[in-house]
Amino acid sequence: MTKRVLFVCTGNTCRSPMAEVLYNTMTKSSAAASAGTQATEGAPLSAGAAAVFVKHGLGAVAHRARRVDAAMLEKADAVYAMEPMHADYLKRLSPGSAAKISILGVKDPVGGDALEYEACADSIAQKLKIVLEKETYAPKPR
Repeated sequence: MTKRVLFVCTGNTCRSPMAEVLYNTMTKSSAAASAGTQATEGAPLSAGAAAVFVKHGLGAVAHRARRVDAAMLEKADAVYAMEPMHADYLKRLSPGSAAKISILGVKDPVGGDALEYEACADSIAQKLKIVLEKETYAPKPR
């Protein structure tokens, strides 16, 4: 069974879509999704995030922002919030999902230059490697 993962940031135009695409690329799956706590439904991927995808050979990514809701949290097997404030919001939105919410701790690059977006993507990739290593070596349910 494929693990369903949800990444959450504020606007769902930078960090969480980068995490979604990087996770799906690293796992060769499409199990990850993303959303934002204050997303404007249908907003496009930020130019900075799009440039990172192109630079890393991931091409143009068709992404439209969506606002997180309780159903998304309940459907996910694991939820990764970019910052503590996102995790707090998610736990209030769906108290029953609290145990599966973790914090990645990724700084928001909004308003930054290309180097800040690159640093953000690098930070996400490093944190995802740690997450995936933990998943690989975790005891499997019988």
